[in-house]
Amino acid sequence: MRTKTPFLLILSAALVAVACSSSPQAEHPDKSVAEETFMPASTLGIPAFAPLVFRDGPTKVEVLGGSEDVQAYRIGDLKVLHKRTTANAVVAAQLYIVGGSSNLNERTAGIEQLALNVSSSGGTESTPKDTYNEKLDSIGSSIGAFSDRDYSGYALQSVVAHFDTTWDLFVQTVFEPAMLQEDVELRRVRQLAEIKSLFESPDSQVSYTATRLLFKDHPYFQSQLGTADNVAAFSRDELRAYQRSLVAPERMLLVVVGNIESDDLIAKVQSSFGRLAPTGALPVQVPAIDVKGVHRQVETRALPTNYIIGLYPAPPIGHEDYAAMLVATRHLRDRLFEEVRTKRNLTYAVSAGLGNKRANYGLLYVTAVDPSATMPVIFAEVEKLKNESLTDNDLEEVRNVFLTSHYMNLQTNASQASLLAETHLVGGNWRLSETFLEQVRNVGPDDIQRVAKKYFQNYHFGIVGNPEAVPGELFGVKNE
Repeated sequence: MRTKTPFLLILSAALVAVACSSSPQAEHPDKSVAEETFMPASTLGIPAFAPLVFRDGPTKVEVLGGSEDVQAYRIGDLKVLHKRTTANAVVAAQLYIVGGSSNLNERTAGIEQLALNVSSSGGTESTPKDTYNEKLDSIGSSIGAFSDRDYSGYALQSVVAHFDTTWDLFVQTVFEPAMLQEDVELRRVRQLAEIKSLFESPDSQVSYTATRLLFKDHPYFQSQLGTADNVAAFSRDELRAYQRSLVAPERMLLVVVGNIESDDLIAKVQSSFGRLAPTGALPVQVPAIDVKGVHRQVETRALPTNYIIGLYPAPPIGHEDYAAMLVATRHLRDRLFEEVRTKRNLTYAVSAGLGNKRANYGLLYVTAVDPSATMPVIFAEVEKLKNESLTDNDLEEVRNVFLTSHYMNLQTNASQASLLAETHLVGGNWRLSETFLEQVRNVGPDDIQRVAKKYFQNYHFGIVGNPEAVPGELFGVKNE
């Protein structure tokens, strides 16, 4: 149920992910150890299922600062961002769990997405599935899960009048999901179908091919979607244990946007997630993508056109070059549309974009019947970006179009919550959500040329189509 990121200008089809008791005491922290249900340590390296551990005594609240619209807290060991808005009656809350692909290995790829989806769709130990769904449906609320390369988590949406009820179910979803076998099988079938569909659509297949090539020696190589063999094999016990292992306050961030009093939100967190004792989980480190040279991988497929994506390392949100690179890729996207599609009619689909990951990347994308005619035009536009200065009018137009789309993407509370989370988790500071636009406005022509020369290189091309139509020399591949 997660909304698209406002900063995400990257072509959505080109980055397919290969992209909830009435009280927090429901886990019964005072139960004796003998009464808890344990499972042995998994052969997959998953920690044994264990009871949640809660702090004794009152939960400490630390004010971390804020702005006119946003307030940051540390409640227990959990960081919380609260943006109060009176613009509507909707409340969006998102609980982020840092790690994503970095939590996975070859044998566990796919388990996080499956575990979270199962835990958010089958009721809880205190509220059976039918009752759980009836409660949400009767008040128009929703609770779901999301997963990404840098993090996963849970999200809720409700109206202010029913936030209390939805929040209670949300806490239950995280603390005591039922994870029934029937729901495991239902979600397993859906995830296996999603994996299969990767190779049915040329767009998703070329995205998969390009990302696997770029991330070959990087934690991002392990996708949240996983492999068919993995997803088919995960047991309910393993999924249950894995979900429990994610509940570590040191690696969690709660973001709430809506017309909720700060004191009310603090009290809710104090009596639930703020009570979680620290687990000793270490911060997740994500290395930069360190690749050199141009590479390509071709997947042969009989198609009327060839699908091509070129990925390359790029600066992340928070980096001094990010704003300039964002404007540069937006301008390049417009130029490619004009030169490749409008003037020469070489394709119906061409684009350029920039991601928003901690280890970030940009892309070139095109579908081409005749790549030998299309790719030189694309590369020529990249060279113009490096060597020719944008006029003030061109730059102003690009900035204005971006700013308009940015504001339009922030119309929902959920999208505002996503922006706060991603600037904080990816960029290192939620305040970037308020200062980033000024950085965009300050980008000049020299900045565009500088970042174009610095980052438009080391392409890793994923290609689906006719190998004879896409020789290595067309892309600058050497010693193939």
